[in-house]
Amino acid sequence: MDLQAVVQLIGNVGFPIALSLILLQTILIKFTKQMDGLEKRLAQLDKTMNLMVKTYHQSTSKSAIRQDKKEDG
Repeated sequence: MDLQAVVQLIGNVGFPIALSLILLQTILIKFTKQMDGLEKRLAQLDKTMNLMVKTYHQSTSKSAIRQDKKEDG
């Protein structure tokens, strides 16, 4: 927001309302950035959890195969 736009905003709606709008815009920008960061972290967590589940299933199936071989042998 440039200086001329701020001056025009204050002239049109008054200082308290203009200040409130500027603060609201600032808060919304910060909130959006935080939400983007959380979204990225959640995506990484999802990938990690899927990898852990896949690894667990692989190790469980290998254990079952070894157990079957011990029982047969």
